[in-house]
Formats: sequence, C-alpha cells, structure tokens
Amino acid sequence: MLAACGLLGACFVSDDPLIPQGEAVLPIDHSLTLCPDGPDQCFDMQVVGDGYVIGPDQQNDESGAARFSPLVQIDGRQIFLLEAHDSEDDVYSYLVARRRSIDEVSDADMDLALVVCSDLTELQISAFEAAGGEVSSGFGSGCRAPDLATLKTTLRQAYRDQFSDEAWWAEGGAD
Repeated sequence: MLAACGLLGACFVSDDPLIPQGEAVLPIDHSLTLCPDGPDQCFDMQVVGDGYVIGPDQQNDESGAARFSPLVQIDGRQIFLLEAHDSEDDVYSYLVARRRSIDEVSDADMDLALVVCSDLTELQISAFEAAGGEVSSGFGSGCRAPDLATLKTTLRQAYRDQFSDEAWWAEGGAD
C-alpha cells in the first residue's frame, strides 16, 4: 500500500499498531479514496469499525487497512496521524494526512504526506531514542516508536512548519 515508504526506507514503522483499538477516529464517516502513491495508485476504502479497509472490489492484489488519530490543528485544519497496515508484509507504517479542502478537485478524499526519520535533526533523534524509540540505518532503515505519544511528539516537533506548507503537501512530504 505504501510503495514510497518501501523505496525510501527510513519510515516510521511498528510491528504492532500504536493507535489503540477503539481509539481511532474516522476523518470521513463514509468510504474514502486514498492515493498514497499518486493519482495512478488509488484505493477505495470502506469503513470497518474505527478504521478503513481496502474494498473487496479492488482490481489489484492490494490489501491493507488505515486508521487515523488526531495529531495537531494547523491553520484551522486537523492534521491526522495515519496508521497503515500492510497485511501482506504485516507491518504498520505511519504517514500524516488531512482532509482535502472542498475546493480541491482530486480522486483522493485526503492529502497524504510521507514522514521519514531521516528528516529528524540530531537533537530530535536523541529525544526520540531517549523516549525508547529505535533508529536503524542501512537497508531497511527506519524509526520504531515505542508508543503513540512518542511518535506524535516527534512528528509535531519535526514537521510543524511543513504542516502549514501547501507545497510540502502537494509533494507528498518527505523533503
């Protein structure tokens, strides 16, 4: 579901979901369309419980689920942490998302942006590791957060300026 994450490596990941069951929110209370890898790679997702799953009518082999947790309000818009579960690889990856404005014309219902640990400063990496986070390097590098609070704090500190930058959202994040 998240090819960009796999290609870039250095994504925020976990082996287990960080958003507790029953504590996710539905930014859109009906099915939604996400385009994580651009307009040619969109998925219709259906509401199931407190999250979304890729609809059974998809004409590809993709599987996965998405859950959202409020991250921060910027310029009157809610920014969400998106927890994406790839059932094929059984890994949870984390991105940020926001609802598209009503004026925007797009196949997707939300803007998605990739956040990667390689964007963190040395000070932010130190704070992340001091809180129990793990940062690996080399092939398969990534950041593993020990809990939801640490991940949210890290993303708020590292990306606060980008969250209000329309060009950053247009590019999908990951400077």
